[in-house]
Amino acid sequence: MSVQINQIVNANVYMDGNSLLGKAKDFKLADIEFEEIEHKGLGLHGTIKLPAGMNAIEGEVTWDSFYPEVRAKAYNPYKNVQLQVRSNLQVFDARGLLVEQPMVTIMNVSFSKTTGGSFKNKEATEHADTFQIYSIKQTVAGKEILFIDVFANIFRVSGQDVLSTYRTNIGQ
Repeated sequence: MSVQINQIVNANVYMDGNSLLGKAKDFKLADIEFEEIEHKGLGLHGTIKLPAGMNAIEGEVTWDSFYPEVRAKAYNPYKNVQLQVRSNLQVFDARGLLVEQPMVTIMNVSFSKTTGGSFKNKEATEHADTFQIYSIKQTVAGKEILFIDVFANIFRVSGQDVLSTYRTNIGQ
């Protein structure tokens, strides 16, 4: 069996469906972090931590300059924006490039921190923004890898609905 190596070396950012090709310098997708509750029970030799939910999901983007169309949307925390990151997932094996697949991440976000940038002689400005993610869907070659919708209590991994029983149990 041949070893396969995956690689992503570039991406494009879209805001509300509009391409921002070449305008984002850096894009940090969310870290998915689960909240856990410590459990110490009689008869258990050790302490365990059990999942109790998901922490707030946050991402960051740095723009390579001031773009009025981006600023106008980032400055309003009461209006959600759709951010999309499209990248090219390359799969290599011993023979070279085996296949290229689209990796698409779509997020419903609200900007929570925007920077005005800093001005220096003979240096381009940068504008870093932080955003809160309310839903995120990630696909590779059209196959869903992750889907989280915090408002709807949806959490799917590779198409499997992790919270199906939970929603039923709380009457949702």
